[in-house]
Amino acid sequence: MANFKIKKGFDVKVIGKPSTNVEEYASQQLFAVYPSEFEGLKPRLKVKAGDSVKRGDVLFENKKNEKMLFRSPCCGTVKAVNLGARRFPVEILIEKSAEEERVTFETYTRDSVGQLSREQIADHLLNTGLWPLIKQRPFNKIADPDIAPKAIFINAANSAPFQADFSVVLKGEEEAFQTGINALAKLTEGKVHLCTSAGSDIPAFGNAESHSFAGKYPSGNTSIHINRISPILPNDTVYTITGQDVILIGKLLNTGELPRTKIIALAGPAVKEEFRKYYKVETGASLEPLLSKALEGEEVRVINGNILWGDKVPSDTCVPYYGSELFALEEDRSRHLMGWTMPGLFQYSSHRVNLSSMMGFNHEWKLGTSMHGSHRAMVVTGWMDKYQPLNIMTDFLVRAALAHDTDEMIQLGILETDPEDFALASFVDPHKTDVCGIIKRGLEEIEEEGI
Repeated sequence: MANFKIKKGFDVKVIGKPSTNVEEYASQQLFAVYPSEFEGLKPRLKVKAGDSVKRGDVLFENKKNEKMLFRSPCCGTVKAVNLGARRFPVEILIEKSAEEERVTFETYTRDSVGQLSREQIADHLLNTGLWPLIKQRPFNKIADPDIAPKAIFINAANSAPFQADFSVVLKGEEEAFQTGINALAKLTEGKVHLCTSAGSDIPAFGNAESHSFAGKYPSGNTSIHINRISPILPNDTVYTITGQDVILIGKLLNTGELPRTKIIALAGPAVKEEFRKYYKVETGASLEPLLSKALEGEEVRVINGNILWGDKVPSDTCVPYYGSELFALEEDRSRHLMGWTMPGLFQYSSHRVNLSSMMGFNHEWKLGTSMHGSHRAMVVTGWMDKYQPLNIMTDFLVRAALAHDTDEMIQLGILETDPEDFALASFVDPHKTDVCGIIKRGLEEIEEEGI
């Protein structure tokens, strides 16, 4: 077991930490699947409004790979298929029925999984709808089942603000987790790396090499793990997956049914204290009854992720396919005349420019969405690299991306990264630069060019 100490990083001091109590969330009648969650997917619908579906029936398939299927999380009737731009299906709503009918698949034990070939496991996960849980680097897209990776990284670390603690998620699911690891081990000729947070109560598992990471955010990011353990070289492919998703794969193999539930953490300053906890929820179930009671404030932004990185979702959202955390904070639209001239006694900053930081006010803050300023011309200050654990010159990489210079982006190491790795750079940047968006567009340009 290797132990890594990440020296660079930054922890945002924000209120809203959830307790580790896990509450069972009541079953809901409305479910939803969001094809828009799957980047790069071209869905071909297999259902229409009014159709009856079993739990596990096919809802749509990927036009680029027809073996990649996406299945219904519940038994019921398709209520609506909502289309977006260019008639892309952004939402499939399903009304759950009282009686349960489900599609079943072959079952395997933790030992019998090891007797399957790589092709058998890949085909099984593609057919059951769980293959998209596995991502691929570079580009962090749904993994290509035809490419064998040099290694697989399981992220069981939690350094992001209020990210669900995997040691809590794992309790009682050790058998399924081991089955999932055994299946992943068949997908690569290399090693399966299990990356955890230092001090976490996660035991060692067979068929996986364990590593622990200590330090501030982003020490728990998969890019940091890859960089320290097995850096990506030209033409390399690496698979990545989160710890809870490994449990879901293990449950599928053990039971022969689509996993019914997952655990999410509800946190943030706009969540009432009594609702800041973990919830065991059904995949795809409506969260509107919970959020309507849990949120406080006139206007609240809900994020599928955390305060630094994630996607904004409506308050009537359903449990997403990806992610194990919902973070809520108030929309701060207040304006302060000549605010930049104030000493900042009650204002939070990552830099020692406010009186609050100089006086040692290290308590947690009730942060909102205000950026406290508008975007301005970027100047090389070195502040973005001050907290960047990756050996990357962020300022120069951003400039290369803005100039559409794909060769320089590759030379500066963009292929080792994911946009999430620059969330902290966006947070500390005094110029209010959308670093994550710039890096994402840069990666897309490189992928389009086929490099």
